Amino acid sequence: MQQTGAEQCPPSTCDSSALLLGFVNTAPLAGAMDRLAGAEDLSAWLVGTNLADADTPVTGADVAAARELRDAFTMIFRAHSGCEDGEAALPAAEDYLQRMAPRYPLAPRLSAAGCQLVPAQDGVLGAFGALFAAAADLSARGGWPRLKMCKNPTCYTGFFDKTRNSSGLYCSTACSTRMAARAYRSRAKTA
Repeated sequence: MQQTGAEQCPPSTCDSSALLLGFVNTAPLAGAMDRLAGAEDLSAWLVGTNLADADTPVTGADVAAARELRDAFTMIFRAHSGCEDGEAALPAAEDYLQRMAPRYPLAPRLSAAGCQLVPAQDGVLGAFGALFAAAADLSARGGWPRLKMCKNPTCYTGFFDKTRNSSGLYCSTACSTRMAARAYRSRAKTA
């Protein structure tokens, strides 16, 4: 996960954003392979993020559900970046997430330190619930609109915008520089 800016995010915000960004960045970005191509891939991702044990059964239906969930989060993050396709797909993505949320219920975990939402189920359903809990955590902390997708059309990597005014559009200075150079060349051609 690439991040912009020099500010550090609070640990809980970093954990939540890292989980969601790690999930959307499983998509086939910049010619890479889809890291959720099959049940083995989803199982490996769930184990790697500590959302499930290695013996948790994962089916093809779970993979399809994961991809649909990933696509919905991706469109919301693209809308956060001001991408036209994200804005156009935003109503469908929000509707999808509203319909899916009841399938992955959350429960409050109260302690002296505060309240945290955690999945009320185990297995793959609990793992998907953890993604919704991470979104709720980020929203409560004001970090939800800072989850974005890079506007570089050869990249589209998810990132946490750490700019002061939440104006970041690219996952890194390299992508920003590439896009500025493209814009310059385009202006030079038309001049």
